[in-house]
Amino acid sequence: MNLDEFFYLKQITQERWSILDRMLQLYTHDINEYFDYSVVLDNNGRYCIKTVEKFLSDGFGYFIIIGNKYAGFVLLNNKTKPPGGVFISELYILPRFRQGFFYRKVVFSLFSELKGHVEFRVLKNNKRALVLFEYLTKKYVSKVEKTCECENETEFFRFALDTENILINLSGYKIHINNSQK
Repeated sequence: MNLDEFFYLKQITQERWSILDRMLQLYTHDINEYFDYSVVLDNNGRYCIKTVEKFLSDGFGYFIIIGNKYAGFVLLNNKTKPPGGVFISELYILPRFRQGFFYRKVVFSLFSELKGHVEFRVLKNNKRALVLFEYLTKKYVSKVEKTCECENETEFFRFALDTENILINLSGYKIHINNSQK
């Protein structure tokens, strides 16, 4: 799989919630090691996490597609501090697609689409993601706020930036967002 290949975001519609549900189980498995507590399995052998309905009840999401393969997802909402921006609540790329600069390509493509105030959180214990996002924000963003917050005894770093403060030309990172019901 060539990660330089064109990718696009496909809106997560209710017809595709079962796909997101399965991907959320993989995501939870991958990030479980970073929580200060273990996310346990229920009687059906599934991780006890929020349902797809809860994830999308106050937001929206997209699958990340390369060619015709699911490569991950991004979930967004408007729960920013201060209000009025876009919060990237979850960003997950399947392990086989985490090569090279693909994360950077996805993040900058999102920034090119999300004009204005953007926020996201990174688990404090997730050193790999923290290094990635600190590198991206220090190298490519002129002004970023980073605060520490705690939720359910888990510590996060919240990053807040304005896309106007991005130091590179994001036009090269344009992506196609497919909102079709197909």
